[in-house]
Amino acid sequence: MRKFIVVMLLVMLAVCGLAPPAVAQTFPSQPVRIIVTFPPGGATDVLSRAIGQKLSETFRQGVVIENRPGGAGNIGMTAVARATPDGHTLGVGTLSSLAINPAASKNMAYDARKDFAPVSMMTEVHIVMAVPAAFPADNLTEFVEYAKKNPAKMNYSSNGPGSSGHMVGELLKRKFGFEMAHVPQGGDSPILNSLIGEHIQLGILAAPPTAEFVKAGKIKVIAATSAARSPVLPQTPTLSELGVDIKASTWFGIVAPVATPAAVVTLLNREINRAMLAPETKKIFNTGGLEPILMSVDEFKTFLLAEQDRWAGIVRTLGISVEP
Repeated sequence: MRKFIVVMLLVMLAVCGLAPPAVAQTFPSQPVRIIVTFPPGGATDVLSRAIGQKLSETFRQGVVIENRPGGAGNIGMTAVARATPDGHTLGVGTLSSLAINPAASKNMAYDARKDFAPVSMMTEVHIVMAVPAAFPADNLTEFVEYAKKNPAKMNYSSNGPGSSGHMVGELLKRKFGFEMAHVPQGGDSPILNSLIGEHIQLGILAAPPTAEFVKAGKIKVIAATSAARSPVLPQTPTLSELGVDIKASTWFGIVAPVATPAAVVTLLNREINRAMLAPETKKIFNTGGLEPILMSVDEFKTFLLAEQDRWAGIVRTLGISVEP
């Protein structure tokens, strides 16, 4: 009997050891759904569709892009967290939905640290600080001086509460000791319109859509908030270069429900990275002023945990509460 039990245990271990590759070999067995937390037509949506098309060709299975905007990304990410963990449902998470909002909100429907399996990084979007063309400041020093002298006139816009732009604005106020009201807007386009119309004094937004308006002389850019200079605005210095210890950019990555088999996650990571390097996909990245960022599953997991820790600390320091 003891020998029989030992043999059965060995068989079970062998089966468990073979199970993940076996699962990967049969995946996908149905259409794959990628939930995008933005409306159709935006950069994230277009990139997700390009990646989905390449995955469809590789897997010989349909890939459906499902747009679920709203709640600063939390509506879509909640759907991902609650989906069957078999790899057939993925979600495009962002800095806001996976790091800032979970730290700043007490009413999240998901746990960003526990409910997702990191799959693949996609890209980083550089953020810049823009002012109206006629604004009486051409650099950060002049901007701060003006803000301190004219607190009643200072309004700034970001993509909304919990966005990287919102965090940068609040960090700037704390760093330099001036007042500036936050006027959240629903995207980069309304921010640009408000800057051109001089309805706000500062817009903190993505660099790619800003570049053409800078070249046209309709707005000015005084600093980049990312760790490195933006490739579409290479003459704009970063805050770090200006001696200000503030770094923020927006990033996008793909996650799955937490219990998704590791072999499936590894397979998806490999094929998504491959899809991002396809000429058709790289062309879309380049058109948007973006670059694909390739990471292994472990690298993306390490990156995500570091971002969650960093922004949780910033949220605590600022005392910000965001309810999507």
